[in-house]
Amino acid sequence: MGGNINNFDILKDCLDLELIRELAKLNDDAFRINLSCYLCDLLGGLAPLPTKSHKIILAKELLKNGLDKKRILELTKISNSTFKRLKNAR
Repeated sequence: MGGNINNFDILKDCLDLELIRELAKLNDDAFRINLSCYLCDLLGGLAPLPTKSHKIILAKELLKNGLDKKRILELTKISNSTFKRLKNAR
């Protein structure tokens, strides 16, 4: 990361994956409520997160893992032009 830590990196490092796995076992309503509370706790105090950078980071990882264009666009909701820019940057 080269010393350039942003809110996305902070949030990513703070995620409790075991808690999320446990929440996923709940019914939909309980999961939704608990996950919303968990996210509010995580985001409390952070400046607003950028709206697109997390999608670009995910798309880069999916590209590295060899997913096809259609699936990457479906999962990340990035534009075709953003996808092309990422693909050309590799």
